[in-house]
Amino acid sequence: MDESNELEQLRELIGQFPDKYPLTKVKEANRLARTRFDTLDNEIIFIITQRVRSNEIQMGIDTCFKLCEIFHSYIFKDIISINGKFRSVTHDGSGSVYFGGQRHQELKSRFSGVNPQLIRGDLSEAFQYLANIHSQTPIDDAFRFYQKFVRTHPFYDGNGRVARLFVNLYLHIYSKFVDWKNLQNQAKFLKKLNRFHLTQLDNDFRWWINTCSKYVYEISEEDEKT
Repeated sequence: MDESNELEQLRELIGQFPDKYPLTKVKEANRLARTRFDTLDNEIIFIITQRVRSNEIQMGIDTCFKLCEIFHSYIFKDIISINGKFRSVTHDGSGSVYFGGQRHQELKSRFSGVNPQLIRGDLSEAFQYLANIHSQTPIDDAFRFYQKFVRTHPFYDGNGRVARLFVNLYLHIYSKFVDWKNLQNQAKFLKKLNRFHLTQLDNDFRWWINTCSKYVYEISEEDEKT
């Protein structure tokens, strides 16, 4: 998502769920959200990874739900009043959300998030892919989680960011990392993901995952120590 769309989406959310940041400071709020994401990604994920490896934290479904709330709350604290909270039928529009850009010659977005009443069930299925930290197919599992999480769209905003944090955490357990910048900029990442959203065909998933895998690299022992 480019910055102008990102700002417009955040402006709408601040208007609907106001907190300490007024609409006049949406750019400042967006910079803060980005900074907080970077802190989670560059510092906190490493700490959590170490605790998972030492069995201080178990990567079960309950833990994933808690981390999901923590990640979103940290990114959007003081920015929107529903930080850390899933979409709800009690919200305006009954918790509806739309994403994926507009279809050609139509005035509606490609996708809508699942019914808010189904969010927890769908996320439980998504988190199952992260529960096995001894998997033989961690890259497949990580990106199957990513697709399921984003398609569920539990939050009004920040779904991609939260999903990336989980993927980074999970793959870091296996001493791997994703070059997200080049994956998203060069690999038609969203186009191929949206195709799988639409078809749910395994061939389309394999097409997407093969692309993603090219941007997953090993973390050296030296890098992990720094």
